[in-house]
Amino acid sequence: MRGQRLQVKCFYFLLLSFCFSLFTFHFSLPPLWAQERALSDINLEWLKKKEQALRWGRDPFLLPEKQPGQGGKEAVEGEFRLSAIIYRAGRGVAIINNRIVRVGDVIEEMKVAEIRQDRVILKSAAGNTELRVNRFVLSR
Repeated sequence: MRGQRLQVKCFYFLLLSFCFSLFTFHFSLPPLWAQERALSDINLEWLKKKEQALRWGRDPFLLPEKQPGQGGKEAVEGEFRLSAIIYRAGRGVAIINNRIVRVGDVIEEMKVAEIRQDRVILKSAAGNTELRVNRFVLSR
């Protein structure tokens, strides 16, 4: 019994001394990131590839900018482009010239008179203008 206790004490003593030596050795060396390196040791190509891989690209919350000569219709002053209509429970919201409008709103001196499921009616002193959205058809 006494011999067993001595063995356990020796084991703990050796374990503690081993841990202490590891601890002191570990903190006696400078960390890897603190070691000085010559600029010629740095792989610049690798750094450039890494930087390009981490770039986000364009901001997903901004509309993409159109380059001159790209396709697509742009709204000219006095001309309206109806992008979408959201219609529910007898009420609607429309997107005209990249602006969200409701009944009663004014866009380029024309008042939004009605928003229906497939069209928006604008009124002005010169008369009414009707904007329509193309219907989407899903084929199976």
